[in-house]
Amino acid sequence: MKLRNKLFAFTSIFVTIAALFSAALIVNSMYISYRDAITHELLVELRLIDNSSLDPRDIDFGSMRFTEISPDGTVLFDSEADAEMMENHLERKEVQDALLHMQGFDIRESETVLRSMFYVAMLSKDGNVIRLSESQSSIYSFILSSVPFIVIILIVIIAIVLIISRSISKRIVEPINEIDLDDPIDDDSIYEELSPLIRRIDDQKKKIEEQVMALARDKNELELIVKNMKDGLILVRNTGEILMINDAAKTLMGKNTNDKFDSLIELSRDPLFFSILENGRANGRIKTDSRTVEVHAEEVEAVGSAILLFDVSDKLALEMKEREFIQNVSHELKTPLTSISGYSELIMRDQVDKDHIKEFSQQIYSEAKRLYQLIEDILAISRMDEEAKVEMTEINVNSIAKDVLDSIANPIVKLKENAELKINGNSTLIFEAIYNLVDNSIKYNRDDNEIDLIIDSDGFCVKDNGIGLSVYDRERVFDRFYRVDKSRSRSTGGTGLGLSIVKSVAEKHNAKIEINSTLGVGTSISMKF
Repeated sequence: MKLRNKLFAFTSIFVTIAALFSAALIVNSMYISYRDAITHELLVELRLIDNSSLDPRDIDFGSMRFTEISPDGTVLFDSEADAEMMENHLERKEVQDALLHMQGFDIRESETVLRSMFYVAMLSKDGNVIRLSESQSSIYSFILSSVPFIVIILIVIIAIVLIISRSISKRIVEPINEIDLDDPIDDDSIYEELSPLIRRIDDQKKKIEEQVMALARDKNELELIVKNMKDGLILVRNTGEILMINDAAKTLMGKNTNDKFDSLIELSRDPLFFSILENGRANGRIKTDSRTVEVHAEEVEAVGSAILLFDVSDKLALEMKEREFIQNVSHELKTPLTSISGYSELIMRDQVDKDHIKEFSQQIYSEAKRLYQLIEDILAISRMDEEAKVEMTEINVNSIAKDVLDSIANPIVKLKENAELKINGNSTLIFEAIYNLVDNSIKYNRDDNEIDLIIDSDGFCVKDNGIGLSVYDRERVFDRFYRVDKSRSRSTGGTGLGLSIVKSVAEKHNAKIEINSTLGVGTSISMKF
């Protein structure tokens, strides 16, 4: 129920009851006033009769009834009944009061005329009690004749009160309805009695606003984190309905980020996802296009399941490379050690004639040198992997290139300086890069063709006319221990780490490696700064 209607109803009922009560008081007051007026009138009449020389028997009393009673209660005369037939009136209240106090009054049912009568008595000069009575119906008739006027007045009063009550209830409620809930404290129209409530509401409003802002901030942060996660995140109900999925999850599953998915089965029908819907949790790996995705699903109470997707393709590839690296290192170390061990054992057991000792010693020296070079290359790559930063200074690449050629001392390698190249770099690493490129070209050259070391303003290039590379080899030639022609590498003492070192040096200098090669024609490898 509205406050306005409640106030109006309460006020209307209260005023109506008050008006009816007032009307009853008015009627009662009229009755008392009229009764007093009749009493006074009857007393005046009795005095006139007592002072008159007329015999009461000769007087016309109209609607009034006259009675004369002796002090012993005997009725001497009655204007409406036979006095001799009437009983003794000594016990009547008005008679006793008149005998004792000169005047008496009473209202009762008359046994003679059988009507409710109003009696007024007084003690006359001759010692008798004279009494006049008036029917009470005359009083009621007067009052009843006034009732219509009273009712009309009541109706008018109630109508006015109802109008005023509606107006007042509206004016009381209106300021409450117009309270500015955004800033209720500064509203001057608020009732003082409502101030504690308004202050409490304002405090609660501010707390709610702060909580809403905090929730919105947390929601935005969560959405931002989830959206920019490298790993995939999916929230699903037990029914399979997708509550949330980020772009990373769609990408890992080989889907377009703009695609919409309502259920997990729409995203993928892999048995692992059916297991998640059945058990709420699961772990495993799935294949999507060229990716390997690791899936971890945990049950979330009252929601369903949270599924995390991790791209482990690079990890697996790295693990594969590590395994290959270890296998290759073991193999490469084992090969020269086997030769050294074999030749040394033959010499130790004196199973080699003197003519072959020099040859065997030369072979042991060659394998030891090869083993030393292999270890040096492995250490060089290890150092470059471990060092996040290397010391950089301004260096002259032309000068370093000349040092490389002096170190190699092979006449088929020609230096062509088209420009002077100065860079901010590490001279040791640049020396390693140029040395390995030139050394690699010498090992895979043909017929002692000329090898060019060309220096330009933006980098250097090593170009040969050797065996060249196939498309497949060009993609893997910078992998560690990868060798195009293993038999040639064995004969020339290659370790398969040269171009890997070149790649690492380029990465340290933010340089770009370009390779152009044709199988059976030759190869050109450039490093551009």
